[in-house]
Amino acid sequence: MGTITRVNGLACTAGTIYPVNSKLFQVVVQDTATAPINIQAQDDAVDEIVEMLVKEVNPLAFFVVNGNGGVLHLVTDVNQSAAGLQHRIRQLGATSPATSADGNKTFTYAVTALLTGGIDISGTTVTDAVTFVTTV
Repeated sequence: MGTITRVNGLACTAGTIYPVNSKLFQVVVQDTATAPINIQAQDDAVDEIVEMLVKEVNPLAFFVVNGNGGVLHLVTDVNQSAAGLQHRIRQLGATSPATSADGNKTFTYAVTALLTGGIDISGTTVTDAVTFVTTV
């Protein structure tokens, strides 16, 4: 009887992210001029930026970075995409729908104004996470 040697399927390489049945993203909340919004000042009252983002995305888990760079980490179900989340977030509070002249490949976003403080988040970016770190 021959020997079978497994060469595929090992998913344990250090430095590689393996989001089993989930996806991980980094969100940088920015205005239309891509200036970061200090979301740590927007995390402690009803309908502030953090709550609005969480209600829209409905993540499995999230983490607001304690700093003024506007960074939020998300864990979502496997069906989400960075482009889809970015589009949805940029539309929050928009005065009109995003428009596209090239068949929905690129969009022009209306300036947004979220409920608390009328803060513009139309320059927000969402990217796939490349690392996952926790601390105790």
